[in-house]
Amino acid sequence: MRITLVALIFGLQATLMGCAAQKAQTVVHRQPLERLLREYRTPTKYKLRVRDYDPRTGDPITYDHKPRIEVIDVQARKYAFKWIGFDGLEKTATFQSGDAVDVMVSATVSSMESAKYLYSYDVKNLPSSGANLKRFVVQTFASDVKPEKGGALFPGFFSQEIPSFSQGKWLDFADARYYEQIYPGQAVTVHLTSSAPPGLVECRASAETVVEGADEDTPEDLDSLLIGFDEYPHGYTIGPVEALDNRNAGERTKYLLDKLPAFRRAGWIAEDAANQYEQYLRNGDLQSVRRRIEQDLKAQQIAREVYGIIDAMK
Repeated sequence: MRITLVALIFGLQATLMGCAAQKAQTVVHRQPLERLLREYRTPTKYKLRVRDYDPRTGDPITYDHKPRIEVIDVQARKYAFKWIGFDGLEKTATFQSGDAVDVMVSATVSSMESAKYLYSYDVKNLPSSGANLKRFVVQTFASDVKPEKGGALFPGFFSQEIPSFSQGKWLDFADARYYEQIYPGQAVTVHLTSSAPPGLVECRASAETVVEGADEDTPEDLDSLLIGFDEYPHGYTIGPVEALDNRNAGERTKYLLDKLPAFRRAGWIAEDAANQYEQYLRNGDLQSVRRRIEQDLKAQQIAREVYGIIDAMK
């Protein structure tokens, strides 16, 4: 009897756990921005450093500067570059990896009376972050984008000459004042307006990444290890996409079908809804998808990003 009772208890627990897992899979589960989390290591091969040049022959005078990297703080992803300087003394320069922040981004879009769209981005520096949030960067594909200051973040644009930001126009909301900080566990909201409807775009975020502390330049074999902008946590959000304005129903249907995998990856759509939407879209039935979005949003089957994109396809 006791064995039977124990079996029943374990069976009930398994059933409840299965139900919980099933429930978790049938509602949206937004994902934070993806982090590279690269480990910085002391270079095993390097060239001797040029200290000077022989005034008679012009040949370089080199020395072994013994470059190395030490971990200062694992969670904060802080490191120290160390080497022997030109003066024979040990030098130290500290830096923090751009992906030291763990960031969650959620966005909404609404229509304004001026025939423009208002895009709002809630950027959370999660408690699991190892650093303050320095910047949030969002991609746009419209000519009339107008950003607004949000809390401690001031807007600007990244140059399209930078390879990481060559596609579209990237808005950079950055912390420009040292006394205003976005600590782990805090959030900031930024806005932009545009006449272009919402589509899927990329976004990034970063901690402060300045290399500082030494009284001479960092040796090339250490400085070249820094990844730069590509180290920023990255993911998807919504933003103005002018090209969507002139697409017909068939083209918009194909656009949504092409973007479904990204919606899934971002955690913006539950599996059941994704499968149903895919079936409708493969049949060219955009209207059936549109008829579902109000109910699916309330039932947490889709996130507001998916709702916003589809709702604008009128």
